[in-house]
Amino acid sequence: MGLHPVEIAKELRNFPFFKTFSDEMLLQISTMTVEKNFHASDYILREGELNTKLYFLRSGIAEITLENEVVAILQSVGDVMGEMSVVLKRPVTSSIIAKNDVSVFVIDSDHFSHVPQKDFDKFTSLLYRVYSTVLADRLIRTNEKARLFEIANRELFEAQASLEKAGDKSVLLVDTDRKQLVLAKMAVGSSGVRMDTASDVESAKQLLQLNKYDLIVFDDTCSDIVEAISDIKKAVMITSKKVQENLPILKKNKKVNNLITRDTDDKQLTIKTLLTTLSKLLNNDVFGIEKYLSWGVDIQTKKVTSSADRLKLKDDMVVYFKRLGIRNTILEKMYLVTEELLMNAIYDAPTDKTGKSLFNHLPRKTEVVLDSHLQSVIKYGCDGIYLAVSVTDPFGSLTRDIIINYLDSCYSGNAGSLNAGKGGAGRGLHQIVENSDLTIFNVKPGQRTEVISIFFTETNKKEPNPSFHYFFNA
Repeated sequence: MGLHPVEIAKELRNFPFFKTFSDEMLLQISTMTVEKNFHASDYILREGELNTKLYFLRSGIAEITLENEVVAILQSVGDVMGEMSVVLKRPVTSSIIAKNDVSVFVIDSDHFSHVPQKDFDKFTSLLYRVYSTVLADRLIRTNEKARLFEIANRELFEAQASLEKAGDKSVLLVDTDRKQLVLAKMAVGSSGVRMDTASDVESAKQLLQLNKYDLIVFDDTCSDIVEAISDIKKAVMITSKKVQENLPILKKNKKVNNLITRDTDDKQLTIKTLLTTLSKLLNNDVFGIEKYLSWGVDIQTKKVTSSADRLKLKDDMVVYFKRLGIRNTILEKMYLVTEELLMNAIYDAPTDKTGKSLFNHLPRKTEVVLDSHLQSVIKYGCDGIYLAVSVTDPFGSLTRDIIINYLDSCYSGNAGSLNAGKGGAGRGLHQIVENSDLTIFNVKPGQRTEVISIFFTETNKKEPNPSFHYFFNA
């Protein structure tokens, strides 16, 4: 049984579109409003069709597609669909498809003719004023997207320019996803680096017999290629799985020292990740927070001198980012992550000449003052799309197994089981990874460890899927 008009009016009142409507007029509209539900992959609107209906999102996620490419996602309650075709009385210019179960309210503009004559002019005027508000808001959003698109394009250009410095290098990319092969080939093509591609292990092995490569990058479904790689330092594994799903894969491929993840739905980020990775490894320079931010960003740099200094370092960082307009929800996560990064740098990282930990056994409330040769460095910055914070220590004591084993213990419900005789709770790495959008571990064993945490300032994910990369430059 459908909702009563009074119930519909009450729900519509919370939609931005209807904020200026009177209660009387809202009730009038609710009598013309019907509920409709869609399942995943159902078309809400199809490109090219005539449309007289306005759709208001109640729940679920809908994707706007143009020529089979997703150009926008609607997921906020009250998001309007179909207003352009109704206002302009032209065919729909893009398709809207339900990504999951979607519920909407539908108002057919043809029903507006049923509004009493005494209210018709007032209703029509108000309705078109709201249309203008919605369209103006869409224009503002479009301009902001254009700005971010320009930043992203500049980032890709900078990543390509950085890759050019590698000189005459050759790369083999092994990936079962042919679309990813094409994307990678196009991105790397203008950099001067030669890239061969293979969509299966056997084809890759044949190429390895015929050519020498400076780097081999492979999808985790093609991990058997490891057996044919003579120098494993030149290997990079790509995975698009979640952290928990990654861990068994990483345990199985213990020889591989370099890992990156990708989001197949975000082509631009996938390309940038690949270009940045190739540049890091082909130039033999894996360190630096600036590699993940746009060129010219103001990066703050400070020394980590003691455990008592942590609070001021974190507070100064928050003040800096608040001036840039970063949302509190992001700052809260960043604050927690930075606390863990600093705790690791102060208590876990420092070792003596024999590699023995100096402060790991101490309770974390014990004050530690670091001599100059034991001090770490914290850096942070924001380019409008990404916010990044890093802590670099001069020890290089973090290992690949420590990352995998500690994360595995936390995800399996055994946090702290690896911390016998240590002062910490064993959750630091897990907290860093889970609260960042992307964590990068760069390690030169025995010399330096850099942990970079990245937060997406523009992305509002309902179901966060954090990931991590690591580079162990042996």
